[in-house]
Amino acid sequence: MSPDKYAKMLRLTRRSISLETPKYQNNPKDMGHESEKLLLDTVDSSSAVRDEHTPERSVDQELFQDDLKEMLKILGEDERRVISARYGLQDGMTRTVTAVAAQMRQTKSWVRSQECRALRKLRRPWYEKKLWEHQNSLTG
Repeated sequence: MSPDKYAKMLRLTRRSISLETPKYQNNPKDMGHESEKLLLDTVDSSSAVRDEHTPERSVDQELFQDDLKEMLKILGEDERRVISARYGLQDGMTRTVTAVAAQMRQTKSWVRSQECRALRKLRRPWYEKKLWEHQNSLTG
């Protein structure tokens, strides 16, 4: 891992606190009064299990975005624009070939050929391995 990625990972992670910490441990109003309630008692466990916004997941997503930007640099400008529009890499909205063609004022066959060429480049073993690593860390 490069020093820049390591520094970014450290910046994105937050300091963790134990759920066994008394609820009002650092509250100046309660000085001298140890609370019997723990932070764990205030957390809704059903939502904690479903929560997908963990620090680890945030770091994984940030590293994935960085690697994806690097991978897209091998594509030509038109290929990059088509892939970004088709798969929603800029705004999160995926689009059909027809919608991309209309947006770019090109034919559907031109959009398909740009997409196929770009995907062929991205399927090279090194890039494919990188994508699989991220897929495993983001889904597993």
